[in-house]
Amino acid sequence: MKRIKFLVFLGSVLLLASCGSKKNVVAGDSPLMGKHTSLAEVVQMVNDKRVTEPSISAKMNLSISTSRNSARVGGSLRMKRNDVIQISLVALGLMEVGRLELTPDYMMLVDRMNHQYVKCDYDEVHFFREAGIDFYTFQSLFWDELFVLNSKGETPGSDSYSLKADASEVKLVNAQNDNVALTFILNAANLLVGETLFSRAYSDDPVVKWQYSEWTKVGEKDFPGAMKVSFDINNENVEALFRISSVKPDSSWETRTEINKNRYSEISLEAAFRRIMSLAQ
Repeated sequence: MKRIKFLVFLGSVLLLASCGSKKNVVAGDSPLMGKHTSLAEVVQMVNDKRVTEPSISAKMNLSISTSRNSARVGGSLRMKRNDVIQISLVALGLMEVGRLELTPDYMMLVDRMNHQYVKCDYDEVHFFREAGIDFYTFQSLFWDELFVLNSKGETPGSDSYSLKADASEVKLVNAQNDNVALTFILNAANLLVGETLFSRAYSDDPVVKWQYSEWTKVGEKDFPGAMKVSFDINNENVEALFRISSVKPDSSWETRTEINKNRYSEISLEAAFRRIMSLAQ
């Protein structure tokens, strides 16, 4: 169970290996696009598919695997747009053993089993600070939508991307900055974001892959029923698979986790990372 909790945090922390901003249109064709479909039209079509519910809650099953180990745990996912993302991990369907909470001001991991927690600003993680990764990056990743790094959640326009399309796929590429490039691969059947890739600048090899499938309806819009996050650590591939069900509009939950500091001790980000590394072995 300890491995599960800290590998969840590892999944978020290791997005620090990534980041991006713009380019020109490349002509092409795809099943959903005519030869004359413009970049602006594609970006608008994708943006129009954003889930518009301000708050949702869902059941979640999380599977984490490496070449040596695997683990599975249940839980829930709750999100309120521009405010909070909460991932709760539950053992045996009864007891919360860990919680990851992301807000615009901080990210926090609560370890219920060991009565410890980590709470820090995004810019305390070096690569987050250098690349512009913040709460709004994670928000767009979990809501399955286009974004631009360091944009504070604003819906991006077509001037942020270049378009690459052919008969098999449609790609929107966020222009490289000095650190990271973003690539969004659109699902050819519905023009939803099917995959988001973080790559080092001037490299085609992704550092992090965030893949989506099995969409389900939330109101009139589509929300992914499966998200798979893949990355490497110490030359070992890690995969985290979120299976999400019973997604519904819901605002009847507490958006901030209160910590009883008489019972919980705060540990540093460095200490948490060292523990992560030992548990990931």
